[in-house]
Amino acid sequence: MSSGAASVLVVGGSGLVGTQLLERFADDAMGTRNATAAPGLIALDITDARACRELLAELRPTTVIHCAALTHVDLCEREPERSHAVNVVGTRNVAEAAARVGARYLFFSTDYVFGGDAGPHRLDEPFNPLNAYGAHKLEAEQLVAGICEDHVIVRACNLYGYQPGGKNFVMAVWNCGHNGVPMRVPRDQWGCPTLAADLSESTRLLAGSSIRGAVHLAGPDYLDRESLARRAADAFRIDASFIVGVDTVELGQEAARPRHGGLDASATEASLGFRFRDLTAGLRDMSAAFARETRRNG
Repeated sequence: MSSGAASVLVVGGSGLVGTQLLERFADDAMGTRNATAAPGLIALDITDARACRELLAELRPTTVIHCAALTHVDLCEREPERSHAVNVVGTRNVAEAAARVGARYLFFSTDYVFGGDAGPHRLDEPFNPLNAYGAHKLEAEQLVAGICEDHVIVRACNLYGYQPGGKNFVMAVWNCGHNGVPMRVPRDQWGCPTLAADLSESTRLLAGSSIRGAVHLAGPDYLDRESLARRAADAFRIDASFIVGVDTVELGQEAARPRHGGLDASATEASLGFRFRDLTAGLRDMSAAFARETRRNG
């Protein structure tokens, strides 16, 4: 089933954050993937409880970082049974397997567990998810807290970063801009853009800390999606005329979105001694990555 041993298991190692976590932990980590083959990753269907138990019993990691999720918010709304199977049952399966081997368990959640329009949200605010994805993530959080004594619920939001073939919002800006494809973006949805490199590094620090319970990890800026898209286009030196700002209602999205989401990460930053980079620095980091890729490809 697997080869070698590692102290950290990244469940969902093929995604943007999972990939970076594996790079940061290097030889101390192994990762899993779902259906799509990826070199060096172990196939794991988290909805299969037996498979989760067997893999963790074999690897016996001291830390499990759970990045795997069904994050397509409209798909979760359209197919709530599928969302529940992955985001709730899958989480329970991995958490129970982690608890069996006594591993520290870090679970990624979302600002959508709050759902209200009073963001950026603090840790002490009441929950009020507006869609199936947020409701299932909240249910998963509650399961994790009940199953694993040594757990951290990592709420993050508005993730962006360079990833070949990646689908995060800022990568979409790059792709649409370079291909001349109009991009309709909501001008009334606000959040905290969070650089994946900083999220992965802060998670690495969290894994080795004594912190337990819920934490918020997010960038310091607070702005609407249209402004984010235009700032990204400007940083990438792309004519922003392809960006079309619209009200959320014009997008016809199946799942309701909070207008003012986002997370206040100040308490967690203070506990960790870590500061997230602002959007200007994050976009500069992405621009440098695009330049390196261009040079490699000639």
